[in-house]
Amino acid sequence: MLGSARRARRKVLEGGRGAPYLFPIALSLCALAAGWWLKDAAPRLAGALEAPEQQVKRALAALTSARLENAYGHEAGGLAELNRLRFADVTVTMLDRERAGVLAMAEGDGRVAWRGQLASLGYVGREDFTMRPCRFAGWCAEGEALSQLRPVLRLLFRRLDAFNGRDAAAYGRLVAEGYRGPGGKAAVLSRLAADLRSGPPATLRVTAWQIRVERDRVTVGEDETVAVGEAAPVALRARLELSREGDRWVIAGGL
Repeated sequence: MLGSARRARRKVLEGGRGAPYLFPIALSLCALAAGWWLKDAAPRLAGALEAPEQQVKRALAALTSARLENAYGHEAGGLAELNRLRFADVTVTMLDRERAGVLAMAEGDGRVAWRGQLASLGYVGREDFTMRPCRFAGWCAEGEALSQLRPVLRLLFRRLDAFNGRDAAAYGRLVAEGYRGPGGKAAVLSRLAADLRSGPPATLRVTAWQIRVERDRVTVGEDETVAVGEAAPVALRARLELSREGDRWVIAGGL
């Protein structure tokens, strides 16, 4: 019994002697953990101290890619992807505490795929959209950040469909009433109808689009190939001018 008591007392004393050494080690580990947390959290804490306008600009600077699903429309698929996306001349207006209006010049390049076809895509356009606070990025676009690109792509798809389908009436619906070519809309539609009716069918394929959207006009550079009947495709380059007619884009020049 006496030996057991001595051993128990020795363990207590040893524990008492070890505690002063363990305590500084524990403090050091806590300090290291806090340091790592601060290193990771510092950018977030700094961002939280910024004005909302600066937070929105920071989020836009981190947005370097974008996707437009169902680019063809009418639930027919199609995908447009932009990489190396950047926003310049950014103006941020706080609409309320949880919503910011953004006006910015977007620029990027990528590709667009639809109905088994693939074309490279370059885009410059002034975009007008809203952003809201979100968990990971800080601020996220409400809806599409590239909403000006979608209607232009759909017009270009419809033009290809009308040409390859030899549908002069459908083509005519895409041409502006104030078409700026010689003879105006009537002349260009007459020429297109004659071309679509005569000879073996021609197939138009696009390999690249360069699109620039401004407030009331769009310029489209189009690299394309045209194959007539069984003849080998011929590479061409077109420059289309689009204008607004009501709430839609129409072809105002370049046909």
